[in-house]
Amino acid sequence: MEQTGNHSARQALATSMSAHLSARRATVRQLRHSTPTDRRASTQTALLTAGRELIANRGVAGTSVGDITSQAGFTRGAFYSNFTDMDHFVFEVARLEWHGMLENVENVLSTWSPTHSNAIDGAVEILLQVLPRDRERYLLWNEFATYEIRFPESAGSLAEDSTQFYAALVDILHAIMESFNLVPVCSLTDLVELIVALSARSTRNDIIDAGREPTQSPSATDPSPRHGSLIARLLPELIRSMTRPAS
Repeated sequence: MEQTGNHSARQALATSMSAHLSARRATVRQLRHSTPTDRRASTQTALLTAGRELIANRGVAGTSVGDITSQAGFTRGAFYSNFTDMDHFVFEVARLEWHGMLENVENVLSTWSPTHSNAIDGAVEILLQVLPRDRERYLLWNEFATYEIRFPESAGSLAEDSTQFYAALVDILHAIMESFNLVPVCSLTDLVELIVALSARSTRNDIIDAGREPTQSPSATDPSPRHGSLIARLLPELIRSMTRPAS
């Protein structure tokens, strides 16, 4: 009976969180300018797709308007008909990137079929699916962060949509812990920051190690063999050590 009740609670969690995030994104969309025409939208998409790839691989400083238009197959005039300047373009690339990750959170929650009966494994199961861990997104995250550091006057605009994604992760953790009667030993915002930091380091290691022959062997100080990615090994322990029963 208890396992059936937990399953129903987790299904309800997935449904309620998906609806909550959809409402959050709808609010964000209302703050944006009007929808462009189909032709204009197609041009913008082509330019943004080309720019995303170039920025990920060359960085913002290594990407020019000419590079973007050449790769997308448009003139510089097409670029300036759709974007004020490179700052505006970078903001739009970042906005689409964060919205794409927020959509992924919604998709995961809407199709999530819980397979665990405890909060730790349930949280790990969701977070491993919604945290971006591919090469291009890792490079873009770092590029956006570097851009904000170099140009602090632009930080507010660039961070607006990333805030929505982080808030969604906080909402997920809060709902999971509440359903399993757990509370964090620190703020949920800080716990999300720790999880994202672990994910970033794990992704960095995976990218660098991709294609390499295994060279690491157990040492006298660390005799245990290491299996899987860093986040898969440590995320359960991180959540377990940073939470406690609510009462």
